[in-house]
Amino acid sequence: MPSVAPVPSPAPDVAFRPVFLGTDPGTYGLARALHESYGVETTLVSRGQTGAIAHSRILRPVEAGHDTGRAQLLATLLAEGRAAKERDPDVTLVLGCNSDSHTDLIAQHAEELSASFAFPRMSPETLEQIADKHQFGQICERLGLPTPRTTVVHFGDADQPGWTPEPIEITYPVVAKPANSAHFENLKFPGAQKVWFLQSPQEWQELVKVLVSGGVRQDFLVQEHIPGDDTHQLSIVAYVDRTGRMTACATAQVLLGEHDPTTIGNPIAMITTPMHDLMDAAEQILGAVDYWGFANIDAKRDPRTGTIYYMEVNPRMGRNSFYATAAGADLAGAVVDDLVRGVEREPVRGTEEVLYSIVSPLVLPYYVRDAALRRRVLAAARRKVVHPLLYERGNWRRRAYVAANRLNHAKKLATFYRRPSASGF
Repeated sequence: MPSVAPVPSPAPDVAFRPVFLGTDPGTYGLARALHESYGVETTLVSRGQTGAIAHSRILRPVEAGHDTGRAQLLATLLAEGRAAKERDPDVTLVLGCNSDSHTDLIAQHAEELSASFAFPRMSPETLEQIADKHQFGQICERLGLPTPRTTVVHFGDADQPGWTPEPIEITYPVVAKPANSAHFENLKFPGAQKVWFLQSPQEWQELVKVLVSGGVRQDFLVQEHIPGDDTHQLSIVAYVDRTGRMTACATAQVLLGEHDPTTIGNPIAMITTPMHDLMDAAEQILGAVDYWGFANIDAKRDPRTGTIYYMEVNPRMGRNSFYATAAGADLAGAVVDDLVRGVEREPVRGTEEVLYSIVSPLVLPYYVRDAALRRRVLAAARRKVVHPLLYERGNWRRRAYVAANRLNHAKKLATFYRRPSASGF
């Protein structure tokens, strides 16, 4: 029995090797897509192993050490690049990542890294502009795209005597979250969450105390809360090439997300569907700045009006980006054509309806309350269920991890997520 799914032979003009930073399912998903299309092994530079990448036969792990800081991680990456180029100078090393801090690391050290690697390049200024949720909202407003009303709260002077936060002039309930996730990614303190849902000014006042005592000195956003359960959330994954053309794009409707406070909002089940209005909006947003590379845009449909609000863009592929590959968007081909072959490809949009699920599909009918959507989900499940980590044939340790991870998700849902009402609220 082969160790992995059959792959085609690499084309003669695409001699390359992927080198990625990270350990999440999105990183594995792109490595899988490149292996399926080109038969290449991906080198993975990381601080350690996680279940998403452990025991893989399509990855070559290079560990920088569990307690490694940015400088050592960069040094390990540069050393790997130099060694690989010495072994085979004619092979293009394609550099990628899937976390805010790694995206920032690559942007800050682009000149050093470009000696060995090919990768999408954005200036730190462009990256800050698109990654900052407030600036993203301003871009949407200029384009006439709906975005939630927002107040920016500056914590930079929180150590000054008499400091008080900016007044919140938005009707409660509200959502509070960091303006730029990269600035918050490695900040740990009691009560830390990815996002906070607040029902009253008193809850906001209590949160301010938690953030100040936890060392938060970055900008924070307080936004209008758009109602609706997980199924009102929408996702866009895109790739923009060196000329600024969006050469691959797909969209999906979220069916179920995580509700653990530390990971809340991460989708764990989605159904792909071509929403061309969202794809067009993504093209506008990314075209408004000097963008190059992967983008993952979050949006939400207001169940009261049907209005789609654009929430934020993550300047990376996203942990669930394999849904785009499954829908036919060919992210792997977009990367290779841009960074290795240097050709302008025809833009591709994902049009296939696919059930993408990290969690067991058996739990979805319980949480998806809309009858028409539930029928679509069940029909898609009968055709095919896509899990980004279920790829390597005969690799039972990885399959055991997927089974354990699905069970863990089911337990967390039972703990943190009350079943939504039939109305979706």
